Amino acid sequence: MSIAPPSNGELAPIATEARRFLEGVWPEWHRLRGRPLPDPLSIGTCQTSSLFLATVLREHGFNANVAQGNDPSKYEGYFHDGRWYGHAWVTCEGWIVDISADQFGCPPISIKPLDDPSYRTGHDTAYESAKRQRQTLANAAFESWRSTRSALS
Repeated sequence: MSIAPPSNGELAPIATEARRFLEGVWPEWHRLRGRPLPDPLSIGTCQTSSLFLATVLREHGFNANVAQGNDPSKYEGYFHDGRWYGHAWVTCEGWIVDISADQFGCPPISIKPLDDPSYRTGHDTAYESAKRQRQTLANAAFESWRSTRSALS
């Protein structure tokens, strides 16, 4: 017996909950990087946010991974309004789940089929220290999210 993949409707509430939580975390991430608060707050957070979301989805029993494309000159990342942008998102059992698409003027949460041509995977070109910092921030956010949920139970 095979298990059906999740539907967009199953992923949307989890993505929405994760996004709402991160909206309270993003200001601190910007402060830690010495940046002023952007509008929208999701600007510059896609990789760390995607690491967080993938962990949340895995905790809900889904197979989720971070995907990204950071070199627009190689036609990778996210395509919007006629150009490519470096970006990160989550792939989850046949779906793209993007909780920071509003940085491009799109809806804040986007769930699309895995073969959507607006997303093209490439490579993470960041230094190892930046990758470690993103993972540390995502892990801390996840622990805070988990403890918040436990306190509400």
